[in-house]
Amino acid sequence: MSRKLALGAVVASAACFATLGILTKWAFDHGAEPISLLAVRFAAAAVVMGAAQAVRDPGALRVTRGDLLRFLGLSLTGYGAASLCYAFAVREIGASVTTVLLYTYPAMVSIIGWLFLKETFPLKRVAAVLMSFLGCAMVAGIFTSGSSVTARGLLLGMGAALGYAVFNVLSYRTLGRTPRLTIMAYTFAFSAIALGAVAAANGTLGTVARWDAYAWGSIALMVAVPTFAAVMLYLGGIARMGAAQAAVVSTLELPFTVVFAALAFPTQLLAPLQLLGAAIVLGGVVMAEWGSAPGEVDGVAAV
Repeated sequence: MSRKLALGAVVASAACFATLGILTKWAFDHGAEPISLLAVRFAAAAVVMGAAQAVRDPGALRVTRGDLLRFLGLSLTGYGAASLCYAFAVREIGASVTTVLLYTYPAMVSIIGWLFLKETFPLKRVAAVLMSFLGCAMVAGIFTSGSSVTARGLLLGMGAALGYAVFNVLSYRTLGRTPRLTIMAYTFAFSAIALGAVAAANGTLGTVARWDAYAWGSIALMVAVPTFAAVMLYLGGIARMGAAQAAVVSTLELPFTVVFAALAFPTQLLAPLQLLGAAIVLGGVVMAEWGSAPGEVDGVAAV
């Protein structure tokens, strides 16, 4: 793959990732419930990811008991928790605001790396972290009166960011010896089992039978576009561009989401000050990622 094709693949991946919030909202509008929706989505995604890895390299699906425990940790403390917060946040405050809040996760990764992994925290990264949280505050309407962003929605959005940050840090050590498709197949499988059990316990799993065709179509698109296609495109691009530069390009997910959400839900348009905040968050992420060393945990992108 040429560098131009790699760039195009990562840009297309960002556009695919950006559809997740819109598809999630569509599913909610047609009767889906967050916990059961995630359980079904993760179960389907685990099958698709596992099948893709089986085609590429079936031997890579054989893992140790220690690997299984790591994947379980990635699910329960990282990706699964983040996805749950993300789904509830989308229902509470919409796709655009949730995605802006989510994109504070690179700043959180930097802070976690500095506090617990003894990574350096240069002035550039300090500025990037401050920019990210300032932009987040502007999007949340902290500096204005009458904000439509609720405290619960804000906490859920930031919880999603923290979950993705934890997932990035924990998965970084595993990526060196385990293919990403294998990691995600097992992580999705554990997340599906855990959330399916929760949905069964609280009685919401039974609502799956009442979902209409639009809800099922939204979930099918979630698995096909922001899960499988996005990950495969990103993997193809990152192999040629490198993790740090691919991570910078992948931040296009944020403006893509704002544009897509505006087209899908005209009543959820961001106000001018919120758009400025989103631009500041994006600038902070690019500043943090640009020129990152290959060995830093920031180079791992969320999926």
